Amino acid sequence: MRITRVELLTAPMATNWLTERVIANPMSIYPEYAERRSSWYQTQSAGVVVITVEDGTQGYGFVGGAKATACVPMLDEQVRHLLIGKSCFQTELISEQIYRATIMYGQGGAAACLASGIDIALWDLKGKVTGLPVYELLGGRTTDVLKPYLTSWDAEALTRFGIRDVKIAMPYGPAAGEEGKKANVAAVEIARETIGPDGFISLDCYMAWDVPYTVDMYKRLRDYGIGWIEEPVMPEDILGYRSIRDQVDCMVTGGEHTYTLEGFRRLIVEGGVDIIQPDIYRAGGPTVLKKVAALAKAYGRKLICHGVGLPTYHFLISNGPDLSPRCEYLDIYAGSPAGWVLNGEPAPERGELHLPEVPGFGYTLNQEVFDQKLAVSPIW
Repeated sequence: MRITRVELLTAPMATNWLTERVIANPMSIYPEYAERRSSWYQTQSAGVVVITVEDGTQGYGFVGGAKATACVPMLDEQVRHLLIGKSCFQTELISEQIYRATIMYGQGGAAACLASGIDIALWDLKGKVTGLPVYELLGGRTTDVLKPYLTSWDAEALTRFGIRDVKIAMPYGPAAGEEGKKANVAAVEIARETIGPDGFISLDCYMAWDVPYTVDMYKRLRDYGIGWIEEPVMPEDILGYRSIRDQVDCMVTGGEHTYTLEGFRRLIVEGGVDIIQPDIYRAGGPTVLKKVAALAKAYGRKLICHGVGLPTYHFLISNGPDLSPRCEYLDIYAGSPAGWVLNGEPAPERGELHLPEVPGFGYTLNQEVFDQKLAVSPIW
């Protein structure tokens, strides 16, 4: 099936606890930007790549990074012509050509997010054209269900979804001093009280900590049963990852803001991370993540994707529970009355996530939010 049309639809994002609550982030070292992420992130936008083939079938792919409007001119001026006339099954060729054609913009960022959305839309198309779920095209199911953890410690959500494992967005980094450290401990203490003695707790540091701070926080928190420390330092600080890994007894993870295969190789080999966490909406879509999975497998590491949504779940369920034993979950419809840019995302039941057996990824376009420019949930 030849590609005849490529569009990028955009919609504004609403604000919620992810943007307005105190959460440690790379800009937390500056007091004027420490209170909330929206103070420096400013306007956020969601986007969906829509690719149409000659019989009218359409594939949809979410664009990560929350700056979809920045990707529109890149698609219009440089990328679209690379797809028109090609088969929707030529994902390897298209992925490589987009990477090479956009390399002058840097190895990541908006260009990688656009490439990821395109790749996801192509895999959605391949599933629809063949009549198969995408996980069948990626190698088939390896398990009947996925085991999610919740990015939140909201007691109502934990009860509703039947989940006992959580990831906490840590509120403070080094600039907040001793009081910030005490507040971090208090947040973990509340989470432990909420989920009970057996639940899994991981710490999302969002690139806001440094080596001494991470080691000190681990010493303060180890009695709470910490499963992993996620993305404690900036993604290029490979030596920092290695130093942390050598000084703590829990797992260290990273990869949410890594965009290339070489970047993941360095995280594993030089950084020593225990778990690789690529984001399918940023790191190149399923085409690239298949290679990241092979790399993780070769070095004996786990791969647990950062992010939520059906493309992530289809990829993980094709990997096998040995390589990918968990998945992240966050209710992407809860952040705005308008919901999300795509309809049909599943929710966990009794602590398990089941995928629909339908062609493609199984979601549909929420056309209303694009027609009316409604503000959707801020998931990026």
